[in-house]
Amino acid sequence: MKRTFFLLAVTAILVACGNKAAEQKAASDKDFQEQCRQTIEACSQLEKAVGELSTNTSYERICEVQKMTNDLAFNYDAASLDSAQLARAKEVDGLIREVKGSIALHIDETVKQGYWYLVNQPEVLLSETTEYPLYLERGEKLYVNITTEKPADIRIYNVDSHQLLRSYIGKSRVNDSIAISFSSINLVEINPRARQYASIEITYHPNSLDRLGSPKQVTTKQVDGEKGDFRVKTVKGIKMKNLFEEPRKFTLRGQLKAAFSGSYRAIVAVQVPAGATDILYSLRISTNEPDRSSDGKFHDNMETSYKRIKMLGLPVYESHTGHGIIATLLGENQPLREEDAYINMYVFYNAAQAKKFQDGADPAKLAYSVDYSTMGTQSCNGRIPSKGYKTIYLGFLNERMRYNNYVWLEAVSAVQNTEYFKTEYIVK
Repeated sequence: MKRTFFLLAVTAILVACGNKAAEQKAASDKDFQEQCRQTIEACSQLEKAVGELSTNTSYERICEVQKMTNDLAFNYDAASLDSAQLARAKEVDGLIREVKGSIALHIDETVKQGYWYLVNQPEVLLSETTEYPLYLERGEKLYVNITTEKPADIRIYNVDSHQLLRSYIGKSRVNDSIAISFSSINLVEINPRARQYASIEITYHPNSLDRLGSPKQVTTKQVDGEKGDFRVKTVKGIKMKNLFEEPRKFTLRGQLKAAFSGSYRAIVAVQVPAGATDILYSLRISTNEPDRSSDGKFHDNMETSYKRIKMLGLPVYESHTGHGIIATLLGENQPLREEDAYINMYVFYNAAQAKKFQDGADPAKLAYSVDYSTMGTQSCNGRIPSKGYKTIYLGFLNERMRYNNYVWLEAVSAVQNTEYFKTEYIVK
């Protein structure tokens, strides 16, 4: 009796376990089938999203669909599946690969056929030649759509090969495309001829989504060039020459002291080099005789200022319109002033008049340049036009009765000089 009861109990337990295992397997299969259904639905939704992409779709939306595609996956443990489930899993996995491949082709085609902006200026005012440097890769295509109020000159260059690719002279509308044969910097140049408005659209077909998302930028800077360089520009500059090997130093005695020794007058003849349009001078006046460390550095300091202006990457004269490059240079190199030190400086273009001044004639009775002479001047610098003379005479006079003035005179000539600039392009 007891044995019979035990067998019945064991049988009941085995049946219960079998039922429980069957229920667990059924639940697991249901979860698996639901996972398959959700994955297939995701593929369907993704295909729909991709089908809505067009050449007008934003880059951000394309990237969003691309991320959804990358995230699409069907994860399963082959060892835990029966043969039917494994076959189904492989079927879903194959569908994912097929969908991903199709989407990749569609996105690639959408990107390559889209017109993606490099420049978008629907209303821009042009007053001078404007350049748009662009880096493009081999196989890409450049599209240029430019409209101007009046005829303008538009050129497209390959900067690396120095080749002119297109030229549209005197056109108010340009709509053209260029197939890019080599990876290079390309340049769209617009010369408006006169101040006018323009609408500028420059687009391209990129090679890939990565190119669209991370386009290479082109920066520029102006550097010194030489005659004959690619697209070199000429500007009016100046060439400076030191006229004294060292500062002309002299003493103007007080007029009472000059009655016994020395002189309260001095004449300095400045030789003007051929072609020089101006003489630039630095005049330091002091009641103390010792030199300063800055004496004798006028020419070097002027050269340094001039080079600094050029390093700004701007044409020398044009960049200082309304102020003058010479005024700028002189303004940056003013000598230190002493309040109690002042004299008169007279500019003579005539040797005979200068000689009379030296011999003691009253300056009021002499023909000196009123425009460039200065009365009661303290330490200063200035400009004297040469007016074609080979020699300019500077007369100095100390009007003070008791006090000596010590004078340091430096001078450089300024010769107009043609300088060459070119643009350097850097891909980043």
